[in-house]
Amino acid sequence: MTDDLINRLAADLKPTPPRAIERRLILALVIGVLVTIVGVYLVLDLMMGRPFGGADSAMMFWTKFGYTLAFGLLGLAAAPVLARPDGRIVWPLAGAGLLALLALGSGTMMWMRADWSMPMFMGQTAMVCPWLITLAGTPVLIALLSALRTTAPRSPTLAGFAAGLIAGGFGAWAYAFYCGETGMMFMAVWYSLGIAMTALLGAVIGKFVLRW
Repeated sequence: MTDDLINRLAADLKPTPPRAIERRLILALVIGVLVTIVGVYLVLDLMMGRPFGGADSAMMFWTKFGYTLAFGLLGLAAAPVLARPDGRIVWPLAGAGLLALLALGSGTMMWMRADWSMPMFMGQTAMVCPWLITLAGTPVLIALLSALRTTAPRSPTLAGFAAGLIAGGFGAWAYAFYCGETGMMFMAVWYSLGIAMTALLGAVIGKFVLRW
């Protein structure tokens, strides 16, 4: 009787295609990033008057470009693994922490050479930068959490954190196109804070919405 019940329950099951979780997350990421790009343009360019390509330092622009994208890609490496019931992975999250520390160390050295100049640390937008990064990453976070709801993560909190890390990285990446700040210390502190806030927001939401 038990065998018959098992056979009946398994009769309608369909095999899951290979890399199904990865494809679902990539699709969610693409949709979220497109919404973020449009939203950032509407808020920063049209409403706040910040032109595209606001940074007047090519070197710092590409530094911010690579720094923010690295966080998004590290989160993307962790999310498919953490979305599984047996998912365990450490190196992308440890890599994100190491990346932030390296940026902070480099920024501190430059800040020290500038005699601890507060304009280099605060810039003109320190009080709004982390919040705008989190706002920019919100569409990506919503899209990723929606995709992750169809999975069964071992730790909903960690899976949500990975989704938030992706969202924070890509939100900061989109924001960087309109940011005129050129200080390394500014990026190391305020960009990192915005990415961390988005990752923590993902962890808090994920704890509740990714339960199974």
